[in-house]
Amino acid sequence: MKKRSAMTAISILMLSLLPMSTGATASTIPSLMHQFSGVSAETAELTVTIPSFTMAVFIVISSFMIKKVGTKRIVLAGTAITTLGAVLSMFAPNVLILLIARAIIGVGIGLFNSLCVSLIDRLYSGQQRERLLGFQNTFQGLGAAGGALVVGLILAYSSWRMTFSFYLVAIPLFLLYLLFVPEVQFNEEDASDQQTTNEKVSLSSKLQFSYYWIVLFIIMVFYMTVNVKIPSYIINNNFGSVASGSAAVVVLSIGTIIGGLIYGSIYAVAKEYTLLLAIATEAASIFVISAAGSSVACFVGAFGVGFSFGLFIPFIFSKGLSFVPKKYGNDATTILMLSTNSANFLCPYVSKLINFGGTDHSLFVAAGVIATIVGVVELVKILTNRTLTISRQEI
Repeated sequence: MKKRSAMTAISILMLSLLPMSTGATASTIPSLMHQFSGVSAETAELTVTIPSFTMAVFIVISSFMIKKVGTKRIVLAGTAITTLGAVLSMFAPNVLILLIARAIIGVGIGLFNSLCVSLIDRLYSGQQRERLLGFQNTFQGLGAAGGALVVGLILAYSSWRMTFSFYLVAIPLFLLYLLFVPEVQFNEEDASDQQTTNEKVSLSSKLQFSYYWIVLFIIMVFYMTVNVKIPSYIINNNFGSVASGSAAVVVLSIGTIIGGLIYGSIYAVAKEYTLLLAIATEAASIFVISAAGSSVACFVGAFGVGFSFGLFIPFIFSKGLSFVPKKYGNDATTILMLSTNSANFLCPYVSKLINFGGTDHSLFVAAGVIATIVGVVELVKILTNRTLTISRQEI
């Protein structure tokens, strides 16, 4: 890649540091409740979760705005709004203002969230595209793990308010994007789209896109289940302390980082079996956690679940986007992101629905079983497609 092209890729990838970092400030809740003694636990927790809500809303809104004002203005506006929300959060005089400030952070990130993927799909192709999609997931993991570590360090040496300074990373993101990323239009035809300009997306493509949307929702729910439940699982089973529970989440993020880094290489070898490999890894890792007798086993399982996330996210987004012309890439990305955001939001309710035993152990067993079933369905799909391809070739 040329120097400018390298900086363009880096500038786009850097945007992915923020979307999965919205929950990094969860450890501020005790300090927040101590300072604002009249605040309920539910309200304090809302300061952590409210960015996810506004982010989901503005992922949808931005898909319409991008076509009107262009990608460059949207990203610059999003990073500027995120910076504003960070500053307001740091100096909020009360919880109401803090909630508003945190919601503003979600608005800012939501504006450019879908572009983290769709810009890569629009600007790159082939193996380079697959490699960058894997790196995009790695940067998400870096944002989640780095955010949690930075927040922990700040809490150890400074006020809980200063933890929100982590989101000031939006300032260098603003500058990088301003300097190195060109305007990208999604309402213009790409050369590769010209042959299909007047063609409608086939029913087969719509069905396959829907299939990946559903699979993404299911395996994302189980990823979030492990993310949320494993700290308490370690503590309640006397496998370790609160620090061990927090470490398990960091290990999960490290698994995501590594999975994203080597996704391109794995895809080059596994091809259409990549998703099956990711689902099998997630299922096996969840079973490891359910059968764990120590924190070490939980760490192994958490790493595996994170690693599977590093594989299935770029694969499904790549596959999903392959069914639509590039000019509709951002719309398709938005729809897929609605699957992941819905999974994040509905995770507690789905977990309760499938948890017939009522314990974290039975929940992990149920999640592992369902993930295995999804893997079997994916295997049948692959074998069926291969059989149909061979039959067509023989004809």
